[in-house]
Amino acid sequence: MRYLIICLFSLFSPYLARADETHIEQARQTLKNYGLSHCILKPFNERSALEKDIALSANAYSFMGKGMHTVLQNEDTLQVLHDPYKETRNYLLTAYEQTPSNSKYSNEKVVFLACLKVYNSEAFNRFINTQDAYISD
Repeated sequence: MRYLIICLFSLFSPYLARADETHIEQARQTLKNYGLSHCILKPFNERSALEKDIALSANAYSFMGKGMHTVLQNEDTLQVLHDPYKETRNYLLTAYEQTPSNSKYSNEKVVFLACLKVYNSEAFNRFINTQDAYISD
């Protein structure tokens, strides 16, 4: 019986490892999408249908939506100890400010272009990977 259990476990362990890897990749992508939504939203002040849609998207990727990261709190005081979503917003907005994105058609910063540059950067991927400890099961 013990031999059978060991054999079954060894047969399924690669699949379990792959499922865990897929879960981590999905969580990373969700957090990246959350950050991109906030990066696009921040520079615009006016209320529009597009702004409302992007805000709904950002909320969908958050902890209260379908986000896969956990906000760490002190159980007694409920003080937030680490918020991967807040950290992602802060990282993206700081990187956005430092990213040049002028167009030959405009002297103003092109918001979506700057956000995409940050979103697709290796530095942002490395940051996202630092939040893996907060991925919920």
